[in-house]
Amino acid sequence: MELYIDVVFFVNGICSCLTLWTAGRLLSRKCRWWQLILGGFVPSLFFCLLLVFGIKTGFVLSAVMMLLGLEITYFPKSFSGFFQLLAALGIASFLLGGFLEMLFAFTDAQRFLGKGLTISVSMMPWQRLLWGCLLFYILLKAGGRWLECHGKNRGQYCRITVESGGKTVNCTGFLDTGNELRTERGKPVVVLELARCVPLLPKESALCLLLGKSLPEKDAAFFSQIPFAAVGTSSGMLTLFTAEHLTITQGKIRRKYEQMPIGIYMDRFTGGSAALVPPVLLEEEGI
Repeated sequence: MELYIDVVFFVNGICSCLTLWTAGRLLSRKCRWWQLILGGFVPSLFFCLLLVFGIKTGFVLSAVMMLLGLEITYFPKSFSGFFQLLAALGIASFLLGGFLEMLFAFTDAQRFLGKGLTISVSMMPWQRLLWGCLLFYILLKAGGRWLECHGKNRGQYCRITVESGGKTVNCTGFLDTGNELRTERGKPVVVLELARCVPLLPKESALCLLLGKSLPEKDAAFFSQIPFAAVGTSSGMLTLFTAEHLTITQGKIRRKYEQMPIGIYMDRFTGGSAALVPPVLLEEEGI
């Protein structure tokens, strides 16, 4: 059997980068792109050097190279963070190596990729690994929002239900400690993306907001405004409407409110949420 060292280096490096990136996504940990590349390809270089000099790479050496890549990429500052990343890396390796092996070998999916990638179950050519990495990356990117909400930082998210005018909207909210907006009566304000607000608003007013036009006078009583300021943006006026019912759920905690102010955010939020929820609403009911 012949091994092409450049192919081994390239494929091993890509697989390592992908598993390291996946581990970070599972724990909502971010890293710089150059750290990720170094963390994937430096261990791959050592692995290839061992092959060149005829040194067998057993479990111990493989584990050492895996730990080296982990340290280069994320440089965890505590033992708990290190072991969390190590566990996430094991899960990512299992998903990539186990799930895709089953997917490609037993569903015969490679036949859709052309004759050049025809394989047998008894072999694992490098082309299949690259196609598997690409598919795995696409699946993870498609489920990125779900990972953000259900990963390590899931305690920072909640589910909210907003009811107004006989319509109901359900979405994910982020418990934002920086959201200290309150009305003149002292009620905390939940800020919701415009796209989620549209079904709850009068049709003509919703259309005006989408087009960036002034709200019609006939719906003036439906809306109000409060001043706001945010980091990185200029201060201004935030348009509000009053929801008849607001329900916030996180695990076994469930809070219900009536006649709650909802702020309309004209853009989209990042991080997998559609609303910014003041944490105080989850702490005490009946505010």
